[in-house]
Amino acid sequence: MAITERRVGAYARLSLEDSRAGESVSIENQKFMLTKHAKEMGWKLVEIYADDGFSGTNQNRPGLQRMLHDIKQGHINTLLVKDLSRLGRNYLEVGNLAEVTLPEYGCELISLNEKIDDMMFIRNWFNEQHSKETSKKVRAVRKIFAENGKHMGTVAPYGYRKNPDNKYQLVIDENTTPIVRQIFGLRLQGKSYRAIALHLNDSGVMTPSDYTYEGKDGSNPQKTNHCWSGTAIKRILLNEVYIGNLVQGKKGTISYKNQRLVEKDESEWIRVTDTHEPIISMEIWERVQDLHNKKYKPRNKSNGKPPSVFTGLCYCADCGFKLKNDNRCEPKKDGTYYERASFLCGNYARSGKGACTAHVIGEPALIEIITTQIRTHAQLVKCDEKRIVAEILRQQNAESLSTQRAYQSELKAHQKRIAKLNTFIEKLYEDRVNGIVPEDFFRRQIEKYEQERIERVQTAETLEKKISEIKLKSDNVGTWAKQIKRYTELETLDSETLLLLVDKIVVGEAQKIDGKRVCDVRVFYNYVGNISEIAEIGGAA
Repeated sequence: MAITERRVGAYARLSLEDSRAGESVSIENQKFMLTKHAKEMGWKLVEIYADDGFSGTNQNRPGLQRMLHDIKQGHINTLLVKDLSRLGRNYLEVGNLAEVTLPEYGCELISLNEKIDDMMFIRNWFNEQHSKETSKKVRAVRKIFAENGKHMGTVAPYGYRKNPDNKYQLVIDENTTPIVRQIFGLRLQGKSYRAIALHLNDSGVMTPSDYTYEGKDGSNPQKTNHCWSGTAIKRILLNEVYIGNLVQGKKGTISYKNQRLVEKDESEWIRVTDTHEPIISMEIWERVQDLHNKKYKPRNKSNGKPPSVFTGLCYCADCGFKLKNDNRCEPKKDGTYYERASFLCGNYARSGKGACTAHVIGEPALIEIITTQIRTHAQLVKCDEKRIVAEILRQQNAESLSTQRAYQSELKAHQKRIAKLNTFIEKLYEDRVNGIVPEDFFRRQIEKYEQERIERVQTAETLEKKISEIKLKSDNVGTWAKQIKRYTELETLDSETLLLLVDKIVVGEAQKIDGKRVCDVRVFYNYVGNISEIAEIGGAA
């Protein structure tokens, strides 16, 4: 049915790719062309719909959706575009719009630069291929940039800013770097993510998003309560950018047609080390990651007081459950009350004697035991570090230095023989090609050489693994010694010291020995585990 009175809706679209390509299709240019044509034809231009910065593969564009709503409501009966690619670059979507949706609502499609005919389907297919190739090129360029250590984010991570002379390089932001260091420091003190967020909020520290938009001289357009959250703190504490690494490509779109972001497998991430100046030392980083891996989440006591320094570190020696912090108000003889802090088996606390026994130990006693042990170990290491380290390695059944040298010598011999075998095999192939050796001799010798080569390669790999394990144990003990010898004069035990040194504390059931209550407490240190005999080492000097 012919349209007697045209009510025109003009549609314009410009994607980021179009603007980069330098095409003369700016939104203003499109609007001018469409308005001019409608005026020359004597049509009533009801409205101009526009989507600036939207890909043609995205059908959820606000301008497009508003236009479709008006078409369905009968407000417009003619759709005017510069060309079909403005409607989209998905030929199925555009074809459905032109051949099904618009005719259904009595709306005619007019393109200034194209004829609407049976060839439209083919032209739309070419439009989609253009979008596909453009997407592939953009992804390839971004991947190359990321692999070369260039920061591809729109905004620099909190604590950094973009280098004014090189937008792909991160430099220290002196305004926010102290806050990042404070966040890591508070975590090492045993604070939870939420507690750190509350501390920053109470201190009036501006959130990363608010800080970003303040630097742009504008208000934050994001929907936000302008407060730090535990999630934001966790994101910072797990971000390798603060040790000088860039990890990019964690997310990607499903395809050039579907722009929804999805998480990528870690094997697909692009990690480049030492791309910029770190804010956090590797030692602090590793300690914070250890806390994360242990799922350390301290919570305040029921009375609102901070959690015990031992929270999350103590375990039952018999059932393996964590010990539960138990705080009770006990009466004194004078009628007043005092708080008694202790730990008991969480399994027993939950299910009673049928599950386990109490394994109760008072917090003051635990503090005294651990403080004394740390101080004693620190003094022994400081007096004779070399001997203590050697003895710990012996206790751990680590191979001696002479064994390591023997492994290295054996490995060198195998590597030398493998190189010779490779030469023999290569020469044998040449002799076969040149007709110097017969086929049956060639096959026997190749099989013999190849079998020996495979066996020696496997042996060499085993030796390399053993050497690495010995070296790792030695490095770990050295790290522990370096850390603990700082605490020769330890007086007050705090969360930061405990989390730096101690992996876990295992508490046995108390027993009566000579009328005294005795409880076996074993401390497992980070890097070296349980070294209960170290005091005897020092005494044997």
